[in-house]
Amino acid sequence: MADERNVVRAGAAALIEDSSGKVLIAKRATYPEGIWVLPGGGINFGEKAEDAVVREIKEETGLDIKPVELIDVYEMILPRLSVHRIIFFYRAKLVGGTAKPSTDIADIRWLRPNEIALLDNLGDTVLDVLKMAKLL
Repeated sequence: MADERNVVRAGAAALIEDSSGKVLIAKRATYPEGIWVLPGGGINFGEKAEDAVVREIKEETGLDIKPVELIDVYEMILPRLSVHRIIFFYRAKLVGGTAKPSTDIADIRWLRPNEIALLDNLGDTVLDVLKMAKLL
């Protein structure tokens, strides 16, 4: 993905739970590298947010998902980093694929929400989304 500083970007991300209640979390390999996030990415011009999250999850993790609920639309403004993003967060059902991180992702893990809360370098939105989804 291109440098996202000094522009407003729209994105979509997914909170994906497995059958045991674990959530997929991804560690970014590109800007902002080293940060644990709920996987997702940018929405292309003319693309619906719901379609973008399906595409991005497949590209980043190799997994196929079906969005089942819009959790929230989150606006992230970080002036010190010149970042302004509007992110659609979906709860999604895993429907197939094999988990394998892309070049944008350094690592992916299935963790319980309380384990995610203990991670170092956790992205700004992760805990908020887990709380809005009533998982914390």
